[in-house]
Amino acid sequence: MEQGALLKKSGERLLVVLGKEIIAEKHFRDITRVLLFGNIQMTTQVVHKFLQLGIHVAYFTMNGSYRGQLSSVSSASVYTKMAQISHWSNKQFLLALARQLVMAKIQGQRYVLQKRRRGISTKNERLQEACNQLEKAIQQAGAAPSTAVLRGIEGNAARVYFSIWDELLPKEFPFEKRSRRPAHNGMNSALNFSYTLLLNEVNSMLELYGFDVMLGFYHSIRYGRISLSLDVMELFRPLFIDQWLLSLARQKQIQAKDFYWDEQSGMYFTSEGRKKFLTLYEQWHKEYELRTKLERVLTGLERTMLKGDVDAFRDATEEVLSHLL
Repeated sequence: MEQGALLKKSGERLLVVLGKEIIAEKHFRDITRVLLFGNIQMTTQVVHKFLQLGIHVAYFTMNGSYRGQLSSVSSASVYTKMAQISHWSNKQFLLALARQLVMAKIQGQRYVLQKRRRGISTKNERLQEACNQLEKAIQQAGAAPSTAVLRGIEGNAARVYFSIWDELLPKEFPFEKRSRRPAHNGMNSALNFSYTLLLNEVNSMLELYGFDVMLGFYHSIRYGRISLSLDVMELFRPLFIDQWLLSLARQKQIQAKDFYWDEQSGMYFTSEGRKKFLTLYEQWHKEYELRTKLERVLTGLERTMLKGDVDAFRDATEEVLSHLL
């Protein structure tokens, strides 16, 4: 969407207007969410229509940093949030949930390495050793005596996992190591941006289900942190984002020219690179059926909170993984 564009309502259609020209239009029934980057404005009529239809709107800076959202009042049952809060003092219950989450995440990371090894070398010893270490980490996570120990296991697994990425990526995408903010290279920039988009999706779905997104079971609570959203996002990082980005790079659907370097804030998508990337993201979002898989996991988490039994969440995570492993 062009900078300076205005979103206007015309009957049951959303118009994107730049100056006096209509540059795009779409029926409201075909819109599920809206992502706005930089200087894009909406009329009051559009805001009211989005709220009426429950269309989630997220605001980002031009560089992809999340700024906030517009969402309608949730009609979800208050009992989900009450049950969630009631479990807060039950540390063993929270630990059991966290174990299942981390085990599933590492299993997803191991799958990504196993899948992406095809076409490089089945005799790659470093890759095989990394897979073996991740398998051990899964077992360790299942027996972790505390959340602090679990975080250490997850952190070590992440280092092992990302240490192999240089061997999975084409030469135009040197990875070196995972860098968050600032991103030191194009692939880390793509990871950061993709995780931000994923987090926004997870957060809006959790609110729709009636969860308190600030009250996580794995990420610690901090002022302003959407800890539960960060928790749930962990499950989908490897299988929704990581494997897809590796595929995009190896198929040259994203290239080094899609990024630029800023001396003060690191690597970012160019304007054209971001447009292309968001189109690819929307295509993958539909192909992967992210919303359906998120609904399955959140339904399991909801049942777990209401019944006080981790089995429903475990079954949901295993089902989502089984569709891809």
